[in-house]
Amino acid sequence: MSPSAFTFKLSVPNDPKMVTMVGDMARHAAAYANLQDGAAATFSDRALAAAGKVLKGDTNKSTLVVFAAANGALTVTIGGESISQPLS
Repeated sequence: MSPSAFTFKLSVPNDPKMVTMVGDMARHAAAYANLQDGAAATFSDRALAAAGKVLKGDTNKSTLVVFAAANGALTVTIGGESISQPLS
């Protein structure tokens, strides 16, 4: 595991209250991946918006959220929606 090569998976309940937690995790992933401040903010804002859409679904279910750094990009996949930010 390194800032340019990692994967972190979590199962998040479909609950609008969990959107902020996904945004927080996006900020942590961006910091660990050494993204510059502007790129980190853009990544976490986009992750927060995607989480807001996906986590309002069926509240009896959970959604898989995957943060991964690979091939020169940081990516978060929330359900079926992926957002990427170049690492450099």
